[in-house]
Amino acid sequence: MSKRPFAEPFRRALEICQPYIVAPRSHWDDLDCRPLGVAVPAALRIDPTRLASERFLTWIEQLDAQTFGPQAMAMPRWVFYDCCEWPSALFGLATRPANISAQLRETFGVGPGDRVWVPITLHVAIPTVHPGEFFEHNVGSLGEQIGVQGLGTFTKALGCRVLRARTLVGAAQWTGRALGMHLRFGPLDVLTAYTPAHSYPRTLTYRHATDVETLQRVARGDEPSSPDAAFRVKLDDDGLRRLQRRIERGDTQYSLAGRPIERRNGLFAPIAARTLTP
Repeated sequence: MSKRPFAEPFRRALEICQPYIVAPRSHWDDLDCRPLGVAVPAALRIDPTRLASERFLTWIEQLDAQTFGPQAMAMPRWVFYDCCEWPSALFGLATRPANISAQLRETFGVGPGDRVWVPITLHVAIPTVHPGEFFEHNVGSLGEQIGVQGLGTFTKALGCRVLRARTLVGAAQWTGRALGMHLRFGPLDVLTAYTPAHSYPRTLTYRHATDVETLQRVARGDEPSSPDAAFRVKLDDDGLRRLQRRIERGDTQYSLAGRPIERRNGLFAPIAARTLTP
């Protein structure tokens, strides 16, 4: 186990990045503005109710379009405000324009010498009715712009701490790239395996812990523990519907025990099972 607080790539990122928070000023005292010891400077505590925040919020919208636009899942600007910036807090890392590509500077409308901070990652989680539980709405990263892999994972760990979240629930596509990032936080409780309520029914609803020890481990880059798989589920409609029916019986907790595995006859996910006490 590493003795250092952050993995080497994350330490390098913090040499040229600063954390930011977007939330109304009246909410700041309820947030952890030093997540895992990384202080959010006063200049990057952005109040979305102020005219002065307009340019930075435009950059966040453009960042989201860069990461989710190709999947037709980019958020309209009003969704950021209604679902993220007012009821919760948006967190991420920002860097100077000189550290990003000329193409991205053109997208953001900044010059290489501009003394501004432009966002390159973001994390959004929305509080649920259960105290301490948040629903993960968005994790976006352009970490490749500064040559850092896994910066979305680091941003998520810090963002969960900003919100003081105890547990995190979210939705992800079984074949999506983000699934590997979520598994860095440990085995994922599978709350739904096939989700007709979502635009993409082959979506799982997952849950994992976000206690300080878990977030510190992720930030160090240490591997999570993984339970043994009881069986593997084929990631097609029939396989996922069968698992969904088992979930709905309510007598067993199923968890995703690792990344899906490609076989000759399709893609399969390892599933752990734990009988629930009546």
